[in-house]
Order: sequence, then C-alpha cells, then structure tokens
Amino acid sequence: MSLDIAVRHALLRIGAVGLASAVTAVVLLGLGRVILIGDLGIATPSLPQTNASPSPTPTISPAVLSDIAAPNPSPTLTPTREPSPTAAATPTKTPLALTSFAFLGRTYVGIVVPEVGRTFFAPFAGTVEVRIYQFIDGEVRVGSNVPNLPFYPYISVVAADKKITYRPGTMPSVTEVLAHDGASVAAGDPLFGLVALGRSSWTTFYNSSAPYNIVVSLQDVPSGRDLDPTIYISGA
Repeated sequence: MSLDIAVRHALLRIGAVGLASAVTAVVLLGLGRVILIGDLGIATPSLPQTNASPSPTPTISPAVLSDIAAPNPSPTLTPTREPSPTAAATPTKTPLALTSFAFLGRTYVGIVVPEVGRTFFAPFAGTVEVRIYQFIDGEVRVGSNVPNLPFYPYISVVAADKKITYRPGTMPSVTEVLAHDGASVAAGDPLFGLVALGRSSWTTFYNSSAPYNIVVSLQDVPSGRDLDPTIYISGA
C-alpha cells in the first residue's frame, strides 16, 4: 500500500510539472507572438527613428556617345630636312698637251693625249671629209687598199670660211671614226675617238720622232691661209 501511494504521488508530481510546463510554454509563445509578430491585436511599440541626413548621392552626368568618334588628332610632325647629298665632283681630265710647229712653210699643232678614251667633237658646223691614207714604198697615198699596211684617217670639218683637219693614228686599232664622209655636223657632234694611245700618222709620214697622238691644222677658206687651231682643240 505504501508503495502504491508513493507511485501515485510521483505520478501526480510528474503531471503537475508537465501541466505547469505546458502553461508556461503557451504563455511564452503568446508573448513571443505579441513581441515579434504582433498578430494578436496588440500593437507593438514603434521605436523612434533617428532622422539621419542621407548621404548626398553623387550626380553622374550621363555619357554622351557620338555616332562617329572623332579621332584624337595626331601631332603634326615637321618633316626633318635631310641634308642634300653633295654632288659627286666630276673628275677633271688631264688637259691636252699642245705644241705648235712649222713644216715646209705650213703651221700645225701637235697634240699629246694623256689617257685613252678621249672623244673629239666638231668645233663648228660644217661638212665632214674623211680621207684614208697609206704609206707605200716611202710615199703617202690616198685611196689605196693594201691589206697588210696600216690605214690612217684624215678627218676634216669644212665650213664656208675655214677648214680644220685632224690626223690621228691608225684605224681601227687606235682611232674609231664616228662621223661619215659627206655628213653635215653641228658644233659639238662627235668626229672620232681614241680607243688606244698610238702615234699620229705624222710620225710615219714625215717625222719618226714626233711624239704626237694627233696633228691638227686650220686654214682659211678659200685662201688656204694658215690659222691658229688651238682655240678649237678640245677632247672630252
């Protein structure tokens, strides 16, 4: 009996504790809903808000997009003026060596050419005369054609008032005749060139010790009087 009574008391205590716990839970739940949710008809107290001045929002200007983007102008470059190349100096050829002399009462000018490759030009306008000579049996002959003997040209320019005659070396080994017999030439037209340095026909015909490459004479027309040809002598 005492045991049953003890059990009943224990069960009653447990039931009382459970009931108290349930009531407490309901009360706490109601208060929580009132405080947190406010859906039981009791207005939750509103907390006073501090009027804080809002931070100014920076104003951003809208970007304006152009239909065509203008390129940034490139800096204008002033062209640097390059120094003009110095013109190469034209090599000056060695002057011709001229010697005036007389032979059998006539006057001539002997020319010593310092280097090969010189070309001689007509000193004035006129008509070209080309005569070919050979030295045969101690005689000077024109118009002959002995194949085994040298041919020597006499090249003249005949104007209305004067005639100039050049006597270079053998052709074609020394002298290349550039003008044709009977052709009309102007001042500056080529007459002949020296492809080698050889003695004038004068050395073969009249004076074996003559050192000249060319012998020149100038006569007045129609008198035949000798004139000084040095003013007309040049070779490029």
